[in-house]
Amino acid sequence: MITSFNLDRITLVGLAMAGLLPFLALSPAPAHAASRAVPVDCAADAAAVRGQAESADPKAAARALKAVRIAEKICAEGGSFEAGKKFAQARAQLDAGVQLAARR
Repeated sequence: MITSFNLDRITLVGLAMAGLLPFLALSPAPAHAASRAVPVDCAADAAAVRGQAESADPKAAARALKAVRIAEKICAEGGSFEAGKKFAQARAQLDAGVQLAARR
């Protein structure tokens, strides 16, 4: 038998669920979906970063080349998504070195 107390509880739960639906739709994608995002070409990325490092600040270039070596090892082990993050880190280090040199 449904009493008014139970009916009130059902109504409140329904309203709460309806209020949460927009937030659930805006939630970020699951972590496993990001690993299938964009394939990384390790050789091309390494060559591109090394080319940028030739004209960069020596300290920034050293940090970036270290990140490239680590990314190449990660690629060899099959972790292309993680390697892509390392290549992005290396590019950011080179960009920071260029910005610091421009300020001087």
